[in-house]
Amino acid sequence: MSGRFVVGVGGTDPVDAAEAWAAAHASLSGSRVVRVHVGAPEPGTARSSADTPSDVVFLSGAVPEALADFVRDEDILVIGTGKTGFIRSRVFGTLSLQIAAEARCGVAVIPRVDLRFRRGIVAGVKDDEVLPAIVHAAADEANAREETLQLIHSSGEGLVPAPIEIGGPVLDRAAAMAVERAPNARLRIRASERPPAEALLDASRNASLLVIGAGHPRGAGHALGAVTHDVLVNINAPVLVVRPTA
Repeated sequence: MSGRFVVGVGGTDPVDAAEAWAAAHASLSGSRVVRVHVGAPEPGTARSSADTPSDVVFLSGAVPEALADFVRDEDILVIGTGKTGFIRSRVFGTLSLQIAAEARCGVAVIPRVDLRFRRGIVAGVKDDEVLPAIVHAAADEANAREETLQLIHSSGEGLVPAPIEIGGPVLDRAAAMAVERAPNARLRIRASERPPAEALLDASRNASLLVIGAGHPRGAGHALGAVTHDVLVNINAPVLVVRPTA
């Protein structure tokens, strides 16, 4: 990839997990890691420019806006979260949600979970403009890690499922993209009638990575769609949120 892995840092365990994830992926792709701290420098920490990835870049202002202004379209912004588990109600104001909504680049949200025994890449696909970006990112990850790629399409809508056949053409297109991108990757496809976030969270509970689109509603600017919101609120695996420009 041509972009950087930009890590929001702060010295906590969730941030340590994010830094480790970014470092591992940067080594696979040959990309740079840039560590960014929003706020006043901590004593004894060297100030640096964005061209010195071994030190911290210090920014001022509100965290979501400062990080959004710093990243480029081709970057991956990596943030940690101590949140895992299931919340059924809608939750607003969570920092990871605000950052994912503001950033114009892909955002990787890394929970505090043990990744050593997790295997497989899961991608949630549907018929929209972000489909190629989702499939390409997931296929690249599966190819680099030599792991199985599972493409999931949910026809569920709330409590009333739509006919499962709706997912056929979408899954066929996504599978063709994945095979072209990573011809040697092991591929599985799955159509589900369960609500999308529920199906994705169930599939990713033992996965190395879940790839989804930002899914913002039309006319809502950078706001996250309902499925992306619910996945991040109930996060149980590293989640990469991609945008059409990824």
